[in-house]
Order: sequence, then C-alpha cells, then structure tokens
Amino acid sequence: QNQEEKRKLVQLQEKVQEKLGDCTDSPFNYLTSTSRRMETWGIRLPFAYKEINNGVKRIFKQVAWSDKPDEFIPQSYHTRERDEVDRSRDPLHFKAAYKLLSASDIPAILCSFHLEYLYRSLNSRSKHAAMGLKNADAFCLHCTAVATTSHMLNECVMAQMIRRVLRNFFVHKKWNDRLLVNETYLSYLWWDPKVLEYSMYKAIWLVWTETRKHAHQCDFLPRINQFGPLQFAAKTAMAFRKAAKIAYKCRHQTAIKLCNFAQTQA
Repeated sequence: QNQEEKRKLVQLQEKVQEKLGDCTDSPFNYLTSTSRRMETWGIRLPFAYKEINNGVKRIFKQVAWSDKPDEFIPQSYHTRERDEVDRSRDPLHFKAAYKLLSASDIPAILCSFHLEYLYRSLNSRSKHAAMGLKNADAFCLHCTAVATTSHMLNECVMAQMIRRVLRNFFVHKKWNDRLLVNETYLSYLWWDPKVLEYSMYKAIWLVWTETRKHAHQCDFLPRINQFGPLQFAAKTAMAFRKAAKIAYKCRHQTAIKLCNFAQTQA
C-alpha cells in the first residue's frame, strides 16, 4: 500500500511540474461548469502543494509540527541522539532554537543557514567524503578531527574564537546566567525568556548566526596551508564586520554594540 501511495505521489509531482512550469499566469480552466473568472494557475498553486504535503504525511505516517506542535519532535533531534552529537537533553530546548525562523525582520539567508544547520543538511567535508566526491577529504585541516558540520561550527578554532567574544560580551554586560556560557547552549542558542529578553536574544542570534555562516564559508576555502593565529583573528574580525552590516541595516542596537565590542577585542 505504501508503495502504491508513493507511486501516486511521484505521478502527482510530475504532473504539477509538467502543467505548472510556465503557465502560472494563464487562466485556470475548471473541469466543472462553474469556473470562476480571473483565477490563474498561480492562485491554485498552494492547493496543489497542499495535496502533495498531505501525500508525504500519508506515506511516512509522521506528525507535522503544524498538526501537533506540543508533541512534535524534529527528526534531526533523533538523528543527533543516534549519532551521539552534542544536543540539549530536553527536546523543547531544541525546538526553541527554531524560534526566529519565522521572524519577518531576519534576513532570509540567515534563516536558511540556521534551518539547514538544525536539519543537518549543511555542506561539510565529511559529507563530501561520504558521497565519494573526487579529492574529498573528511578531516579538518587545522585540528585533524573529522570535519563534520558540528565540528566546523562549534569546535574548530574559529568557532571557539567567536564563542570567546560572545562570552566576554556577556561578562561585559554583566549577564551572569550560567546558561549563557554553556557549550551546548552556544551550539544552538535557543530562546529562554528567563535568560534574555526577546529583543536582546534576537540581536545576539543575528550576530551569532552570521559569524557562524562566515566560519562555514571559510572552511571551504582552497586548502593551501593551515591558518595561523593572525589569519584566524583576521577571519573572525571579518565575520563580526559582516554581522555589523546586517545589524546596522536591521537597526538592532544590542547587535551593533556586540560587533563594536568584538572589534575592540580583536
């Protein structure tokens, strides 16, 4: 039965791709005699995708977040448990890391990066080696550890330098909650209203995500030689300068202060 539903879903996807490729602005012709005027394929697209999503749910028989938000636990949390990747013991904390993905004033590229990190779909050298890509090297050039996504963003030299700046900023602001210096918390940065106000959390998250994105990009630079201390410091300073541009654009004062503090630390 599952195979039959999967076959029907594939046929539906192919049909949608075939018919809706270049005709989103063309009039929609109903099969009934009660067609509505001025309705286009573009208006009907959400209904088609809704049917596809329902088909996916039927095949895999999994609960969607929108169906039961209290009971839903992302699959990526279970795979982190299976692979013994560092994570919060409470799934609610992991779900709270998704908090800002729906914020309208957060750049979409940062939301996309963070979502891929949470879903474990970001590019990494270990993934390239597992896929059998030519000349792929699964090991980190700087630490000789396996270059997984978690290692690049949480454990490698540049990631630790970014964390050190964040911890020093928390001390500078006299934010003394122990959670702010916790290694697991700084790997996911979920929102806890007892620790930070929402506006401050958003500003810290903005800088945290942009600097991690820059660290991820630096890992894929051509491998000529290992970075030295000065190169790592320069790359980290560049990460905070890029974050400052976004902070000024979004007018987050706490984020601007954090980036300015990072430049003085550099």
